[in-house]
Amino acid sequence: MALLIRILLPVLLLCSGLLNAAEARFMALSYHEVLDDHAPLTPTAVRASDLARQFSWLRASGFHPVSVDQILAARDGGKPLPPKAVLLTFDDGKKDTYTHVYPLLKLFGYPAVIALVGEWMDVPYDGVVDYDGKPLPRSEFLTWAQVREMQASGLVEVASHSYDLHRGIPANPQGNTQPAATTRLYANGRYEDDAAYLARLRAGLRDSFSQHTGKAPRIIVWPYGRSNGAAQQIARELGMPIGLTLVDGFNDAGTPKRIWGRQLIENSPSLQAFAEMLRVVWEPNPARSVRIDPGSWPVDEDSLSPTLDRLLTLSPNIAFIKPAVERDGREMALFPTKHLPLAADKLNHIAWQTERRAGVPVFIDLPAHWLAQPELVADLGRQVNFAGLRMPASPGDPAAERIRERVERWVWPLQIAYAMTQVPTPEQWARLNERDLVILPAEASLIAAVPREMARRVLFEFDTATRPEAVARQMNRLEADGYRQFGIDGFPESTMTTLFPSLSLRWQPQLP
Repeated sequence: MALLIRILLPVLLLCSGLLNAAEARFMALSYHEVLDDHAPLTPTAVRASDLARQFSWLRASGFHPVSVDQILAARDGGKPLPPKAVLLTFDDGKKDTYTHVYPLLKLFGYPAVIALVGEWMDVPYDGVVDYDGKPLPRSEFLTWAQVREMQASGLVEVASHSYDLHRGIPANPQGNTQPAATTRLYANGRYEDDAAYLARLRAGLRDSFSQHTGKAPRIIVWPYGRSNGAAQQIARELGMPIGLTLVDGFNDAGTPKRIWGRQLIENSPSLQAFAEMLRVVWEPNPARSVRIDPGSWPVDEDSLSPTLDRLLTLSPNIAFIKPAVERDGREMALFPTKHLPLAADKLNHIAWQTERRAGVPVFIDLPAHWLAQPELVADLGRQVNFAGLRMPASPGDPAAERIRERVERWVWPLQIAYAMTQVPTPEQWARLNERDLVILPAEASLIAAVPREMARRVLFEFDTATRPEAVARQMNRLEADGYRQFGIDGFPESTMTTLFPSLSLRWQPQLP
């Protein structure tokens, strides 16, 4: 009997964990402005009539808006969430939250979270709010009396959208402004150090609400959805263990409270589009990649603009970018660090422009010997905004895990692409995190050895020395066989015309 218990206990614990996760499963929706039907539509707005139709559809379709208290109770083993649970959130604290949203919440009995920016609320009522660089009358935002009324209803929880982090700050010598919560301030030719950055975060997350509402917020709604490990830690220390991001997907008992994801509602979607968002679980687009080496650019020419133009045309969704160059036989960094001489402080500018202008997330392409220099890579995380790291390592490699731990303090979410030369072992596949990838050379023997169930976890990379016509044919074959993730080991201009139809997602329909 004792032996049987030892065998069955892990299985029972696993089943219990899966059951608890299912009982606490919910999707969070991120709304912003709710406009009159005749008002010009902004990118993050929804029309009041559309919101009313969405609320009606939620009820008719068996969805159940829930409160944060209900979610926490379900996570702690209390009453399970109802099926199709939804958390409604409304950011920025515009007055339409009171005039348009609150009446609908009362009509339907729906709970919701509203997220306020302390600095904006502190502006005198006859003053002007700097709303992301756009001056708006303070009268376009909620009053504290309205906030207190909504809170007293029991339907509305007040969250922090930070005190003054909902803005961009100077991020590099080139003049880019980037999210204040995750960016090192660049001023007077210098970057702020760790101590100054962390102190600014702490000040930017301070509570200015409780003196008006009688209750300090327990939720931080990250401006622009951007945070990192350091910011999340400070928020917890300040009494906000719950963090809301803009990472798509469902949340359950296994999702840490500090990083609950939300689906951003944009451009007042049609009811059909809204329904698909909640009812259809779309697979992410397959990864399509290129590799970019700024060290190959002429020193005295602006090669970034033509590179961005080519990225716009090709439309990959990963750009692997090298972080260093070689000059006179010496390795030199493209970002400030005490561990290497500086060639030029331009990697943050390159990465930001690649993301913002070309719409392509950036993975930094780490040299193999950097795996032994975690502090060098930590400096990379401090100075550069990026989505992921490409590492010549295997899942679970101790050096790679040390790198991940150092970098996640400054960059979150962080994806890892493991560049390998052999197909991972079963143990290595098991260590691969949900959002991470394995990169393999696009060789017939390796393609044949990858288990079909791992097709969505591997990206095959083609050598630029191979004739582009042959590469295009092999890409089409991979696509037909269900291996939809691939890229090229470079960014050759001369082959773009031939490869474009096979590599670019602009030619590919989204498949469920």
